[in-house]
Amino acid sequence: MMDLRVRLNALRQALREREDRKADARQEREELFSEPSAFLEGWERVGKYTFRRVEQIPLDRDSNLLLDLQDGAKFFLSCPLDQLCWYDTETTGLSGGAGTVIFLFGIAQVTASGIMVKQFFLSDFPGEAEFLSLLSESIFFSEATRFLSYNGSAFDAPLLKTRYLLQRLIPPSIQQLDLLYLVRRLWKKSLPNCSLNTVERFILEKERSIDLPGRMIPHVYFQYLRLGVLDDIHRVIQHHKDDLLSLIYLFALLGSLIREPKELRGVDATALGLMAVTLNPTKGWKFLEELARRGDPVAIQRVSKRYRWQGRDEEGRCFRTPYVKVFFSVALEELKYLEHIRKDYEAALKLAKFWMNQDLPSSVRVDLSRRLERLQRKTMLYRESFPCPTAP
Repeated sequence: MMDLRVRLNALRQALREREDRKADARQEREELFSEPSAFLEGWERVGKYTFRRVEQIPLDRDSNLLLDLQDGAKFFLSCPLDQLCWYDTETTGLSGGAGTVIFLFGIAQVTASGIMVKQFFLSDFPGEAEFLSLLSESIFFSEATRFLSYNGSAFDAPLLKTRYLLQRLIPPSIQQLDLLYLVRRLWKKSLPNCSLNTVERFILEKERSIDLPGRMIPHVYFQYLRLGVLDDIHRVIQHHKDDLLSLIYLFALLGSLIREPKELRGVDATALGLMAVTLNPTKGWKFLEELARRGDPVAIQRVSKRYRWQGRDEEGRCFRTPYVKVFFSVALEELKYLEHIRKDYEAALKLAKFWMNQDLPSSVRVDLSRRLERLQRKTMLYRESFPCPTAP
């Protein structure tokens, strides 16, 4: 019995010491934020629990960054560059949910004078309502503003809305373009994954010398809340800023690719051509035609169909003819043309017989055999209707 009492007293003492450490850490944190410190260099207090940093980064005069961003804004969003805002968040969890809190929110805007980065830091959970209210006051959320993010449509924006609603605040309107989906369209076949870190290394060719892995960020923030440890908070803030800058350079690359489509290391040229014909038709179709001449089956189909819609069937055929015995998808377009447009049943029958002797999936062979039978009937009827004249 005595042993149990000793153990319970020891447990109570340990709990009291733990609570004292928490109280001391909270007091130290409050003292830290109430006076100038290395962490607060460049930061300003805008609320009891909220701090803000505004940084202006000059543009490299020799780079085409501004032109590329302007073209990206024009082609992807049909708006001027000054209406764009790149945004990113750092949170207490990576899976979302009602228990995940945003403790670092940042936006970046680009003007002719440079890149302006604004970051807002939440120093403790009781200040979340204040933190979110200050975001609404400081950031121009409107229907005209176009936000750009990386996985923001699936993670950041829904989480931001959830936090506003839980604090009984009106969620901001975020009209956004999620760059993750564009990256998947253009690079998913060549990248091991489409994380922003992978995009930086393989597409932007950018290496972060000293970086904190994203999975460690919630742990660092909780350490700060429990113990007042600030050592790695600096790295979290730098990681967040680097993410915002990477989004800007990624969008600039996309803008340059749509302005002048070209083959880059790892880019899916066909996907780029299909994207470009929608956003920049003149250059897009020129690029797609070049791919078709070099034997890209998807490009051949799209280009030949375009010529058919324009009533220029024979011109479109020039792209197909060299590859009708190489790609079945191209041969199928040629079969349809020969049978339904040109009415050259014998040429269509000859091509169909060639592909029946190739190794094709069973479902394709079934459809092709039906087409072959139909062509044989049409060929016989044509010969009966127009018999060859006999020699005298």
